[in-house]
Order: sequence, then C-alpha cells, then structure tokens
Amino acid sequence: MLEVKNLTFRYESYESTSSRVLLNNVSFTLRKNENILILGRPGAGKTTLSFILSGLTPKYNDGELTGTVLYDGKGVDEELEELTVFSLVPQNTADSMITSTVEEELAFPLESLGMDVEEMERRITEVCSGWGLERLRYVGTQELSGGEKRRLMLACAEVTDPDYMIYDEAFDDLDVSYREKLAKILQKRERASIVTASHFLSCFTGLFDEVYILDGTLKRADSHMVAAFSEIPRMTFPPVTSDDVLSVRDLKFTHPHRSISEEVPFRLTVPEFSLRRGEVITLTGPNGSGKSTFSSLLCGLYAPESGVIACRGRSLDRKELARTVGYMFQNPDWQIFLPTVRDELSFAYERERMKRSETDAKVDELTRLFNLDPGSIATMMSYGERKRLQAAVYYSLKRPFCILDELDSALSYDESASLITLLAAQGAGIILITHDEAFARAVSDRGYSVKDGVVNAL
Repeated sequence: MLEVKNLTFRYESYESTSSRVLLNNVSFTLRKNENILILGRPGAGKTTLSFILSGLTPKYNDGELTGTVLYDGKGVDEELEELTVFSLVPQNTADSMITSTVEEELAFPLESLGMDVEEMERRITEVCSGWGLERLRYVGTQELSGGEKRRLMLACAEVTDPDYMIYDEAFDDLDVSYREKLAKILQKRERASIVTASHFLSCFTGLFDEVYILDGTLKRADSHMVAAFSEIPRMTFPPVTSDDVLSVRDLKFTHPHRSISEEVPFRLTVPEFSLRRGEVITLTGPNGSGKSTFSSLLCGLYAPESGVIACRGRSLDRKELARTVGYMFQNPDWQIFLPTVRDELSFAYERERMKRSETDAKVDELTRLFNLDPGSIATMMSYGERKRLQAAVYYSLKRPFCILDELDSALSYDESASLITLLAAQGAGIILITHDEAFARAVSDRGYSVKDGVVNAL
C-alpha cells in the first residue's frame, strides 16, 4: 500500500517568485490494484506531487518538504527491497529521454537492474508490440512525434513491471486508440495507479476508485467538482469576413529525418487545403500520421518538394510563410528562451525599438489577458502555465494565421477555450490540432484529418 501522510511542500523563494505552499498537508492511501485520479488546474502541484512520490524532488536546494511517503511501509528515499516498486510517466516527455534510440531508451532501466540479455529482449519486444513501437524500435528518439514520445514513456514505465504506476497527464498527446488502450490497462487493475489530469475525459468514467481535486490541499471530489473539469465552454467567434485565404494544392514532401522503416521514408501528401482568415478549423489524426510535419510546411520550417502554399492567390516562399503563419509547437519549451515572463513578452517589442512605457503597457495587458505573473521564472512555471506564456507570445506577434498544436494538452477546457477565443478575436485563421474528439466538435464543425501521411477534408 502507498501511504502519503501530511505532505507539505514549499518551493524556495527567489527574487521574482513568491514562496508559497504548493502542497498543504496532503494525505491519501492507495492499495494494490486500486486506481485514483487527481484533477487540478495548471500550477496546482500535480507534477510536483508526482515527482515527490517518485523520490525526484531535490528538497534541500529547491524547496522545503515535510511529511512521509511510504511504499509498503518503506520510505521513498530508503533502499526498497524491489527496485521496481514504482514507475513514473512524466508530463514533459522531452525532458525525460536520455538515450539516442527507442530500443536504448527501453533497455536503460533494465540494464540498471542488471537484467540478463534474453529477458531484456523479451520485455522490450513485448512493450514495443503493445505500444505500437515495433517499426520505431531503432529510430532516434528526437525523430518521434509528440504522441510517439508519450507511448515510449509509457512503454519505459511498463517494461520494469512495477507494482505502482504514476501517470502525470499521460492521456495527453495520445490519439483515441491509445487512450483506449491505456484505459483498458487501468481497467484490468493489475497494479496500483495514480493518474493526474487537468480535465476529465470521457474515457475516465468507471476507471477510478477515488477522484481527488488538488488545489493546495487534496480533497475528495463530488460529482459537481468533476463536472466542472468535464464541461467544455461554449465558444463563439466573430463572423468570417476576410478574403485572405491560406491555400495548399498538390503538396508533396518527403521527411528528411522521419521514416516508416529503414527502407521506406515518411511522405506527406496534401491534395487540397484551405483556411480563411478569421476561421477556426481542426486537424486530427493518429500519432505520427503527419500533423506536425504538415504544420512545419505551412509555417516555412520545411520546403515542399512540389505543390503550392499560397495566400491571396500568390505562392509564398519559406520566409513569407514564417511571417504569415505562426506555429505554436506541441512542447512550449521549444519556444521559450528568456528567464522571466516579462523578458519573454518584452523581447519582440524591444526589437521594434518601442518606448519602454509602451512596452510595459503592452506586457501588462498580455499578463492580464493570459493570467501570467510577469516576474515568474519561466523554467519554474508549470507545463500548462508555460503553454499560456507561449500563447501570449503568439498573440503579441499578430500572425494572420496560427497553428495550435495540442493546445489542450495540460490545460483545462476553459483555459484552452479562452486562449482560442483570444487569438480568434484578433482575426487570425486558426488550426487546432487535437486528439480530443469532444473538444474538436466544440471548437469547429469543419476540419481535416491526416492518415498515413495524406491530408483530407472531413
């Protein structure tokens, strides 16, 4: 049994951050073969709690930790009888990969346990098959899509066969088929599991013995509390009046790094696509199908082999596309570079040689609209808060078109809806990439899907 008793955690106070109690007297138990769900908004402490349960929080340098965490009566910092007592599926997959290929990533924890080669081979083959990684086994980890990285982290956690699993926002980035697979694993109750989430997905129904809300303290959720995390706000957008259309015709592209196998490269084909400025549409498809590749072409990161990407009837080159289409990457850390929120939001204005008073006024407006603390250190913000900062940057850039790649990952439904509404109010044409079918329906009744590298209208 996992026992958490009177757990309190406070991050260290820095010059531009306040010292606040993030977790306050948190207590709960988790018995073998039970599942619990912990719901909380970005910044509520879900990832910090996951790290503490895994023994990963550096309590002496970065914060003050009190209370106890016991696995079967032994502390998380003690030498446990079995080294595979628990595994963590982290929220930020990019920060957790330490080897070059999928196979090496899966082998690393097994090698650390001193497992013999034959058993390692059996386990790696088994989890690769279970999480659809067979054809990616020898592929570089940096070549994987966001959803494929999530599946690799799930496989890495599972390969050691732990007694307890901690899934930190692990349903995010997964397409529908793999969300269903993860739900079935939880349903079997072969081990004890903790799942954290920023919103309640329909596939969660019936999976959990207890549902908690984390907001400083931890409390059992009633049906009304769960409903608040389940409701998708109604979104209304200004009528589309612009004649500016981003269009694609007969586009073909062979990915320089990604491949289906050692012999077959990954190819993307787009027969026809259009997005009018002021319009909001969706882009859906399985993990690794080509959504991010298509997005990279639209914003000029890649050049197509053939075909046309045009606006106002004129073909655009890569530099023109970069100024026309903003692409909010799936991982916000790829687009946040400066120490504080104020630094990040001021950068573009300062390059325009704007007066300091004008810059300050614009930054103040952005922090209000996107619920950000201008003094916050970016690296200490939660993953969801960093996504809000990323959205604020693109709001300030005022691109005519904007791609939001998995915006709803790690954000509550109301936060995601608010960000889309703010960007749409500027008159931007928006493409929302999402695996959440209910959220996609709430955002737009028009969209495109990608399957096996082909983009088609729904």
